[in-house]
Amino acid sequence: MVRQVRQRIGDESFTISIKIRIHPEARKTVDYCQQLEKAGVSFISIHGRTEKQRSQPVTIETIRLVKDIVRIPVVANGDMFNLADIKNVTEKTNVDGVMCARGMLENPALFAGFQYTPLQCIKDWVEISLSLGTPFTCFHHHLMYMLEHIHTKAEKRVFNTLASTSAVLDYLRDSHLL
Repeated sequence: MVRQVRQRIGDESFTISIKIRIHPEARKTVDYCQQLEKAGVSFISIHGRTEKQRSQPVTIETIRLVKDIVRIPVVANGDMFNLADIKNVTEKTNVDGVMCARGMLENPALFAGFQYTPLQCIKDWVEISLSLGTPFTCFHHHLMYMLEHIHTKAEKRVFNTLASTSAVLDYLRDSHLL
């Protein structure tokens, strides 16, 4: 597929990236990344868990092994929720970059150095979402992540059952979060 994209684009300087998960056998992950490199991929993002792993820690060693062997940039992904996590991963793997998913959902201010989502970020998300007409499921879903470290378990249960934008706004106002 990478070769086909590369041929159709026709511009060798055009960046083509791919994101993969590690294989349970590190050697198979390395072999696959080498094949991708030969096919013309510009960089590889590697999630440090297998497809079946969910809550286990990422396998940093496999990411490091790939980074040591391929000549293209490698981006690490998985289990980065604050700047200390990012520093740990980059120091242990020597990767060229990081990619955060859940970490950014839980704390969009992560790269500004905040440990948890600041209230102003929540207020900004509400304002932006309302001004753009963000669908409720997206609006609510992102707030569930942002409030992860603010809410108690009981508060999470209540918040997660809210079914409308107006109910969420009332909840946030009543909780003094807006």
